[in-house]
Amino acid sequence: MDETSKKVDEMAKKQAEIEGKIDEVFNSLERLRGELEEQPDKLGWDDITQEIIGAISFAFPFLFTGELWEIAKEISLERSLAIFIITVVIAYLFITKSKIGNLKKETLFYIPKRLLTVLVIAYLISAGMIYLYGIYIVAHFTTTQFINATILISTFAVIGAIAVDMVK
Repeated sequence: MDETSKKVDEMAKKQAEIEGKIDEVFNSLERLRGELEEQPDKLGWDDITQEIIGAISFAFPFLFTGELWEIAKEISLERSLAIFIITVVIAYLFITKSKIGNLKKETLFYIPKRLLTVLVIAYLISAGMIYLYGIYIVAHFTTTQFINATILISTFAVIGAIAVDMVK
């Protein structure tokens, strides 16, 4: 029985060693999994730069379209504000509900920060480009028509800002 007990003890030691090694491998795998999982992308200057590039890229071709100038002249301010609201709602849905990109959910006063930055950037870029290129002078815009043109061009700028920011 002495020899049998020694063998049982040896087997128990080997089993304990194997279990220890299995635990070590399991812990290493868990650590690797944690390192490999991507952390959500927080809103930063790189995202803002991408939004600016996207807004300019998508709005620029529409800036020089005479048909858009005519629409801006003929459309009512109420209809233009409806387009603004629709654009904001679509942007909100796209930013909050789409599964494109690994974006961190950050809010400011219960409004997604990305939505705020996209809207501010898109509308400032659109108004700035209309002013910078003198479109308001060439098209003889009144203040209301300038606002209409900004809203119409910003629809495309918002799409561009979101698209470039989310697709990385």
